[in-house]
Amino acid sequence: MIKSRFFIAASFAAISTVSAAGTFDGPSIQAGIGFNAAQTTLKDYSPDGKVSDTKAVGNLSLNYSKSYGAFNMAGGVFTMLGSQKSGSLRSFSVDTGGIWSDEFKLSNVWGISIEPGYNLNDSVQAYAKFSIVRATGKNTFDYTLDSTPVAGDAGSASMKHNGTGFGVGVKFKITNELYGTVEIEKINFNTKSYYTDVTETYKPSLVKAGVSIGYKF
Repeated sequence: MIKSRFFIAASFAAISTVSAAGTFDGPSIQAGIGFNAAQTTLKDYSPDGKVSDTKAVGNLSLNYSKSYGAFNMAGGVFTMLGSQKSGSLRSFSVDTGGIWSDEFKLSNVWGISIEPGYNLNDSVQAYAKFSIVRATGKNTFDYTLDSTPVAGDAGSASMKHNGTGFGVGVKFKITNELYGTVEIEKINFNTKSYYTDVTETYKPSLVKAGVSIGYKF
């Protein structure tokens, strides 16, 4: 009798595990909104060496998920909709008395991710996120002397950046086809330099925190 009860209990546990394993399996599409904090670290001039900005932006991704028992492995391609300011500054030129103004921006942010996860139950999954990210960094600058723009000392420079990201998140079942996610990720991009009248070196980074809704096909 005891063995019979143990067998029944083990069977229910196995069924529960299989059910949990398949909840988020298959291809899916996600759309959501995130609150981003972007920062630019400046190597050459700035009062504190760092400038930053925040913005709410949309996110879109295509994903595929597969469970192995209670463990899950997912991957996908994602993009950030629109652009993200990553700081601005006004810098005083000691030599001439003029003012340099710089504005930094990230755009065309997209990447691929690997997301190992663990099914906590048949409705909730916790996961880590590892990303390889690409973006375009742009600096728009101008120079004024005695409040007058100086011809030839205004323009912009664009650079392609590579980055890596690490984040954590939670997925939760809404219906058999719909699920929600809550996620936070930090992305560090590589350093780039460009030349105006001086060499300027900068390194952007991005912290994304957001929620999204996914549809499982």
